[in-house]
Order: sequence, then structure tokens, then C-alpha cells
Amino acid sequence: MSYPWPSTSDLRQPRVAGDADLDDAFLDRARYGQYPPGSIFKLITATAAMRRDAQSVGQTFTCSRLPDGRVGARIRGYTRPVRDDIVDRAPHGTIDMHRALVISCNAYFAQLATRLGPQALLDAATAAEITIARNDSIGRIRETLPQAGYGQGDIVTSPLKMARIAAAIASQGTLRGTRVDFDTAAPAPRELLTPGSARTLSSYMRDVIVDGTGRSLRGHPVAIAGKTGTAEVDRAASHSWFVGFAPYGQATKQIAVAVILENAGYGGAGAAPAAGEIITAAGAAGLVR
Repeated sequence: MSYPWPSTSDLRQPRVAGDADLDDAFLDRARYGQYPPGSIFKLITATAAMRRDAQSVGQTFTCSRLPDGRVGARIRGYTRPVRDDIVDRAPHGTIDMHRALVISCNAYFAQLATRLGPQALLDAATAAEITIARNDSIGRIRETLPQAGYGQGDIVTSPLKMARIAAAIASQGTLRGTRVDFDTAAPAPRELLTPGSARTLSSYMRDVIVDGTGRSLRGHPVAIAGKTGTAEVDRAASHSWFVGFAPYGQATKQIAVAVILENAGYGGAGAAPAAGEIITAAGAAGLVR
């Protein structure tokens, strides 16, 4: 759902073509909002690597201290260094995909994306119906590849599309279509990841909650798996993201969630607790079991 809802006064006003304020009030952000995903897109970069080689999870990259004192990495062939969050005081060192996802290391995923190349990332994003550069031009993707690896650059997506990714990881790698009208047939499901890779990635997402950036949900009575995101926005505060699913592990009923709080800062502090409230309500309604 989208919130805030249109006000009573909005509903009474006549719709005028080109009225930006009214158009914004009535926009279904869950389906049609276009936002930079930030670190939740690391799930797509990880997916791209695992689609090429399931053993790529063991590949390591190094996050080190940069000359300006920040931590990150210099990427061969690119003049602009990749920096991790300003609050990361110590370099993450040489880490594999599991650790990089748990601590949300930008440097790792920037290096992973450039090692994969633009086509592999484009193929995974296209399967998820996400555009990662203007016109998905290979040349433009190559220009922005380090930033695309951690969900910045040109990438925009909707909460619904990211919820589908979480649902696919939860359901053995099967990407299913969505619909709001039950009279319309849902698109045929297709494989995003192999079942084994999906299980691996879901276990990493669980560790994000247990020991990583999603620790605010560690004490939730339902076992949650997920990924936080803090998406930078020009001249405004970052968007706060969380995507995930519950319960993790054996379940008869699961839900996938994607939450974005516009300009609300860190995903672990804003969107993650909101997702926890949604999962609590879903459990009370019998949708999580």
C-alpha cells in the first residue's frame, strides 16, 4: 500500500491534466513509484553472480582505507573511488559475499559488479524487470557499473518489484508475477535462481538480521530474513529501505515485504522496524505461519 493516502480535499478536487500535486497525491507508490534502491539492489548483484557461477559466493574482494580517510575501494578503469558509509570507521578487509551482504559493503559489490561486467548485471536486472541505466545501454551500464553494483547510479525501481525479488529468494528461486485483479491471469513463473543458490542467499539474508545491518529485527518473534538499504538522493536525505520475507526456514505460510520511507535515512533504523510491524500484523491475521 501507499501512505499517506489522498486527503478528503484531494478527492473532492476536480482532476486537471498536468496538476503535479494531485498526480503525486494519487500515485500508487508501491507499484509505480520509481526510487533508487541503494543497498537492497545488492541482492540483484549477488543474483547475477550466482546465476553465472554458484561458487562465486566464495570470491573475495578487499575494502581498504582510502587517501581521504574514508573506507572503500579504487576500481581499476574508473577514476572515482567507491566509498562505504561515512560511519564505517574501519576498513572491512578482505571479505566474501556472505560477509559483504551482512555488513552491506559497497566496495565489495562495486568490485563484484565490475568483475561480472555489464551484461551479467543487465541479464539479472532484466529478469527482475528493473532498468539499471538509461535505455539499458551497455555503454552507459559500463560507465556506472561500480555504482550500479550497490544500487546507485541510474538505477530506479518500485517497492513491488523488490518485494518480488524477496519472494523469489524465499520460494526456491522462482520469480512469480503479481496482480491486483483476480480476474486477470498472473504471468507464468520463471526461474531467477536455482533452488540451491536461493537457499544460500536466503541464509545470508537471515544473517543480515541476526548479525548485520538489520539487527533491529533480531528480537522479532517471527524469524525474518532481509536486506536493508539507504539510497542516496541528490540534495535530499536518503531513502530508507527494507526488503525481506518471513518466516525464515520451515513455514506453511510466508509473506514478502518491501518498505521504503522517503527521505528517512538509514534502512536499519527506519524501514526495517516498519517491516517488523507489518510482519507482526500479518502474523495476527494468520498470513505467517
